[in-house]
Amino acid sequence: MRLLSLFLIFCLGLFTACGGENTAAVEEAAVEAAQAAQQEAHDLMMEGHDRAMGMMGKITAAQKALQEQIDTEGIEASRKDLLTAAYEQLEDAHDGMMTWMGEIKPLDELRASMNNEAIITYLKEETADIAKVESDIMSAIAKANELLGVADHDHGDGADHDHDHGDGHDHKH
Repeated sequence: MRLLSLFLIFCLGLFTACGGENTAAVEEAAVEAAQAAQQEAHDLMMEGHDRAMGMMGKITAAQKALQEQIDTEGIEASRKDLLTAAYEQLEDAHDGMMTWMGEIKPLDELRASMNNEAIITYLKEETADIAKVESDIMSAIAKANELLGVADHDHGDGADHDHDHGDGHDHKH
């Protein structure tokens, strides 16, 4: 944003120094700089969207596994309550993503109805909102996996491990 401000000040100085001879070129450069900043903010927001969308299948899988346990005959009421709460947390996370996606405005629509500052502010707010959605999804999946006894984590080595962390972090390859 500072770079954009400096660029706009430079353009204003250029406009003043040239006595207005190149006003169209200066205005075009300012518009292009503003649109580049908008696109960058939009891309950042969409990175959050893409990460959150990548977890939607995990929500569905966890809900299915939870529902199977909830439907188990003879399940203790306290266990059933925990599983049901985790299921509902997953549902809320899913709904949060769907709501965010349903309310987000396309960049072209923003450009048609807002000035640059308002667009950048909107995109920053939406970036924060999708980060919250992503966090909610991750928390819901982690809680469900904890209740299901699923080890859903990465050791950073790219390997697919089948293991139990109960006894000293042993790995079975």
